[in-house]
Amino acid sequence: MIMTNLKTLSKPMRIIEVTLLSLFFLFACSESKTPEKYIAKVDDSYLTESGFEELIDSQFVSEKSKSVVIKSWVRQEVLYQEAVRTGLTDSKEFKQIIENTKKQLAAAMVLEKYAATIGQQFTNNELEDFFEENESSFKLPFNAYFLNRVNFSDREAAVNFRSNVILNGWDAAIDSIHLDTTATSLESKILVSEQDIQPPGLQRVLEGLYPLEISIVIPDERGYYSVVQLIDKYSTGEVPAFDAVIAEVESRYKSTLTELAIENYIEDLYSKSEIEINK
Repeated sequence: MIMTNLKTLSKPMRIIEVTLLSLFFLFACSESKTPEKYIAKVDDSYLTESGFEELIDSQFVSEKSKSVVIKSWVRQEVLYQEAVRTGLTDSKEFKQIIENTKKQLAAAMVLEKYAATIGQQFTNNELEDFFEENESSFKLPFNAYFLNRVNFSDREAAVNFRSNVILNGWDAAIDSIHLDTTATSLESKILVSEQDIQPPGLQRVLEGLYPLEISIVIPDERGYYSVVQLIDKYSTGEVPAFDAVIAEVESRYKSTLTELAIENYIEDLYSKSEIEINK
């Protein structure tokens, strides 16, 4: 029986991220030569635009976050330069820490590189078996709705679609709207937590629906009109149907297969090495 381990593969990545961040702060982002442009400086060390981009993606962060990163660099640089002045960076302890860090980073990168080569093939039956074996781990921490949803930019189109659903069923109605330019988005078999339901009026409608029932046309403040089919609803602590969490099941199963492959890979490396433990 394969059991779920949600921390799979994240450990090597965390080691890489933490180690690289520390090394960036200490070395990569500081330039001793005076650049033409720079964001900050501490004595003869400079934080340039390129160095800053290595620390943070400036396209997706606020000005406040950028300021925090810059202040962190200054703080780290001041402390680093003090360590250099006092001879700490020449100490045996410091060099040992650097050596251990290099080994951890190299080991994590080996695992990451190997994980990228793993080919994962599995059937839907395997996913269902995995789900059944680990049902308790899929209990919901919130109330949720399992539903189909279509948004329209035109109210009349939404009304016509709803009528089509009632007459011919959801799937047939969906097939008929592919050329409808007023249909702005389609979401099929999605599990949405209660707190994420938008617009607020939709939740009130969903509370009154029975499974497979179709909602009225629901307007929102953006000028869109939604038609929703409730597939099922779940309370906190319930295990949803397999179809409702199939994407999560697949993600966890892939992680578990990767973990097993990595463990086998490490065991193979053990067999190729001369290992002796005197304890």
